[in-house]
Amino acid sequence: MQKNQKRVLEIILSAIALMIATLIFLKAFIDIDTNYDVGWYHLPFAARIWGIVPVESFSSENIVEYRYAGFPLLTHFFQGLLWKLSGRVQAANLVGYLSLIIYFLTLRSFFQVPLYLSTIAIFAIPAVLTHATTSFVDLPGNIGVAVLMMMIYRFFSQSQLPSKPEVLFAFLGAAMAANTKPQLQPLIFVLFWVAGIRLVWLYFKYTTSGKRQLWLTVSLAAIASILIFATPIKNVALYGNPFYPIKIQVAGIVLNHKLTPDTYSEGDRPQKWLQSILEINTPRWSADQYNGGNEKYLDRAGGFFGAYVVFNLLLLLGLTIREQLLNRKSTDHKSRQAIAALTTILLVSLIPANFPQSHELRYFMFWMITLVSLNLSLVSGLQNQGRGWLQVKYLGLVYLLFMALVWVKIDNYYLKPDFRTLERYLKNNIKAELVEQMIPNQRTCLIARHAIVRPNAVPFAQINNAFFYSSYFHPEINYDYSVKAAIDPQDCGKLTMIPANAADFIDP
Repeated sequence: MQKNQKRVLEIILSAIALMIATLIFLKAFIDIDTNYDVGWYHLPFAARIWGIVPVESFSSENIVEYRYAGFPLLTHFFQGLLWKLSGRVQAANLVGYLSLIIYFLTLRSFFQVPLYLSTIAIFAIPAVLTHATTSFVDLPGNIGVAVLMMMIYRFFSQSQLPSKPEVLFAFLGAAMAANTKPQLQPLIFVLFWVAGIRLVWLYFKYTTSGKRQLWLTVSLAAIASILIFATPIKNVALYGNPFYPIKIQVAGIVLNHKLTPDTYSEGDRPQKWLQSILEINTPRWSADQYNGGNEKYLDRAGGFFGAYVVFNLLLLLGLTIREQLLNRKSTDHKSRQAIAALTTILLVSLIPANFPQSHELRYFMFWMITLVSLNLSLVSGLQNQGRGWLQVKYLGLVYLLFMALVWVKIDNYYLKPDFRTLERYLKNNIKAELVEQMIPNQRTCLIARHAIVRPNAVPFAQINNAFFYSSYFHPEINYDYSVKAAIDPQDCGKLTMIPANAADFIDP
């Protein structure tokens, strides 16, 4: 009878997890993402790669064109592919969602974490939930880091050569991360060497293969490193700067660049990171964590749910203490998995805590995803010997409680479709009078909103993203035209400027 009751609980949790995953999928598939960065450069990049909206039809502001030249574009490649195959711009949202599904399956395959547990626990992280239905590229990149981190944890927690699938997934995670977000490349470089040193040590300890096999392994590692760091290698070859267009200074030498982020001069990075993960004076949960101009809140901070962070840290610490006590009582029990997990999360905290933009947690979601995943792995590994709260189904109930709290706080916005279709967005946000000013078969220059001094006083200030003024989105216009977006009217050159009087409202 008791066994049947436990089985019922698992079925209920599985049904809830399936409902959550289905709702999020529907929102991603139906609703167009209206976040500013998405229309500013993510969707334009994806569309250009696959020729959906080629550069001849639309080119972005110069600052964005510099990013296209140097930023990693792997996630944009997949976004454009789904858009091309489906004919729906909303399909770009599914890349983040599908990366999560792959991650859940990874935890199930390598760490025996039930799908319902990983689904509920990971979606209880507000930053993950808010990004799962968007076309931001932060989530796929951070999922890549989390996969790599979990594989490295596995390399160190087991005393045997890893399997080929384990090594392959570590490689895929590293390649996905390094070719998605420039902020993740230094971290991947460090983790690449950590994983490599560990694998070499395990290779010499547990294999008797000859020199031929060793050289084959080294050759494959060299090829893997080239693929993982393809973007920085390309940037060095073309621009002399692995992080182009970002300003980098090495030994007093300033490398070729176009952009100097303001975040370079920010101080108190560890303090801001701690404030952010514990959510002390942070704005409400959203995809970009914008504070709405309220100086009371640390702008773009938070997104991990402070109470959820504390719970998972305490759980990991408790599992570590439990493991130590068992080791002390039994000479046969040599497990060091919890210690390896705790060491992993503590060491990996050093990088985001000291990195520029440390408090902007959407760039470092891997930290929270990895923390939760380590707990899921440890508790799942104790299923056969677990008692009381250590059973996965009971832990699932605790994670469900946190998920419910997140659900209530965000007011269901990120959990159900709003039916914000492309047609609805264009109707409500695109000014027909500006589209009608486009010159047939010619290129015009459209001034973007963020260049305007007094946006409330300017009739064209609602141009959130010039990209949606391209001819691709306006088949009702019976002629072709080309758009060049600009911030500074001087960037327009001899092109006809739209609106014609835009220069009167631009900050000189």
